[in-house]
Amino acid sequence: MTMKITQMKDKTPKYYIGKHKQIEAFDVVLDFQEDNYNLGTAITYLLRAGKKPNNPITQDIKKAIAHLEKELEHQTIKSAHHLEYFEYHNASAKRKSDDLEILYKQGNKEKN
Repeated sequence: MTMKITQMKDKTPKYYIGKHKQIEAFDVVLDFQEDNYNLGTAITYLLRAGKKPNNPITQDIKKAIAHLEKELEHQTIKSAHHLEYFEYHNASAKRKSDDLEILYKQGNKEKN
């Protein structure tokens, strides 16, 4: 198993490996955002920004921003559907001023 990991690291381009601790961008993303593709990809672009040959730093920043905007859109839609679900099921729901977080508590239901 160790041999395979070493071989994989040998194939990893240098612009995906940190200078001081030699940590791969992939490992950082996996540690922090393994369940979120857009956030993980944005982090990867930012970690390698300006390090890939013939690739301007601005290009990586723009790619990271595109993934962040896509994730923001996804989370906003997800939050709106979450709010609709609780309203439909007779729960009280409240949007916060930034329109991204939802606070809710179960509403009172009449017993038959």
